[in-house]
Amino acid sequence: MRKWIAAHHKKLALVLLIAAWGAGIALFVSLGRPLDEVLFNAALWAVFVAASWSIDARRQRKTAAKLDSKGGMLVYVRYQDSRPGSLSGIWNMGVASFETAGLKFQPAVYDTVEPSGRATTFRILGAESSGPRKIGRKESRYVTHVGYQAIRLSTDKGAIEVAGGPESLRKILNAATGSTEVG
Repeated sequence: MRKWIAAHHKKLALVLLIAAWGAGIALFVSLGRPLDEVLFNAALWAVFVAASWSIDARRQRKTAAKLDSKGGMLVYVRYQDSRPGSLSGIWNMGVASFETAGLKFQPAVYDTVEPSGRATTFRILGAESSGPRKIGRKESRYVTHVGYQAIRLSTDKGAIEVAGGPESLRKILNAATGSTEVG
């Protein structure tokens, strides 16, 4: 099902838009409104939902293009072996880029990737062999991007987990294993 959704995301968006329109009709009919008002309000609701999705998708594409042009990628990092309750155990959003010393992580706020805090450079010693894993439901409240997965890396600063999109994780794993293969 996930592969179909990834391959047909525009069709899925259309189906969800029609469902939003239908939900709007059901809501306004249940409130006892006249038919012409129901259809008009449901159409406005569907246009609002479509505009919201479109604006969000465009913002994410612009951010990704901006980061890609600078050689960066949007990721989340956390220290896997931190003490329970420590802020180091919470996913921290930022921009990762490759340097000669290793993987540079600059914490950032929001999707505008405004730098916040000091950058950290991790020298990657190895990667967990199991590959990317799905982020659990409990963890996903900190990772706000849909479809992100996580990998575990051993670094000079201890074990860390990096969450990112499939292409970003592929680049990081290639750097960790010394592979030059893309894809």
